[in-house]
Amino acid sequence: MSEASKTIKVVDRRMFTAEGDLRDDVKEELATAPPVPEKPPEGAAPDPPPAEVVPTSPEFLRLLDMLAQTASMYLQGIPDPATGRRSVDLAASREIIDSLVALREKTRDRLSFEETDALEGLLGELQLVFTRLAAQAKGAPGMPPPPRQRG
Repeated sequence: MSEASKTIKVVDRRMFTAEGDLRDDVKEELATAPPVPEKPPEGAAPDPPPAEVVPTSPEFLRLLDMLAQTASMYLQGIPDPATGRRSVDLAASREIIDSLVALREKTRDRLSFEETDALEGLLGELQLVFTRLAAQAKGAPGMPPPPRQRG
């Protein structure tokens, strides 16, 4: 095929004329176009409903605070009234931590952002302290303490 025999066809695909009116072939195409389906096609996943905004419950936050304070007391050691010596109770603190884990599982996706954040933060801190104290009780070298901030 030679260069001279090639022809180029230019098709104007703009919807509007230079005056701003719809072109006639576009009007015909819009008139014969099938309507857009209202429902999604079969087998397609429906759009998820919008997430509900869950209000923060001050009572729930107080409950978390109470449980965290109790676990902290057990982890820091409760003074014995007779001797005055502090004794750490890992079993009691573990039960409270396990209760907080169960609470997290049972309330998953039903808490506000603040409640979820508070619960996750408390659990993380309590589990870290528990792990360090449990490792020290077994005689294993525990995790090093966090670095002190200078300033």
